[in-house]
Amino acid sequence: KSDKGKRIMDWKAASGIPWNIVLLFGGGFALASGFKESGLSLWFGNQLSFVGNYHPIIIIAIICFMMTFLTELTSNTATTEMLLPVLAGLSVSIEINPLIFMLPATLSASMAFMLPVATPPNAIVFGTNRLRVIDMAKNGLMLNLIGVIIITLVTWFLGTYIFDIQTDVFPDWGHIK
Repeated sequence: KSDKGKRIMDWKAASGIPWNIVLLFGGGFALASGFKESGLSLWFGNQLSFVGNYHPIIIIAIICFMMTFLTELTSNTATTEMLLPVLAGLSVSIEINPLIFMLPATLSASMAFMLPVATPPNAIVFGTNRLRVIDMAKNGLMLNLIGVIIITLVTWFLGTYIFDIQTDVFPDWGHIK
């Protein structure tokens, strides 16, 4: 008998797929692609070019702080996918190696320790009913701030060495096409 018309998957298998995750990733990738293709990421980067007046370590700290606290309320994947193209545009605008901003942003997206909604592990811990939100928020705030400091310093002192990032030279591969 021919395989023509035979289904790849039945409804039982399809209903077991975590579609919310598929849509979250797909939507994030589509949004990031739209930012890049439309030129919006470069435009945003140009709008933020005034931060080029600050020392790169200050910009890194601001990025870490922003990402850490944004991901307390939003998906770390979606936030990262949305902001990395903007950081790439900013890097082009102020002519600095994009890795110096994108690496700490990516790492900081995983530093959400304050709220139960921030990550599934936070929700699991909160679900034990042994912690109150205020307890998580107080302790998580300290962990978030420590994370911002560590990621900023590691990026500046170790990341530039490991990834051979020269902050005064814009790499040829860094241009947004």
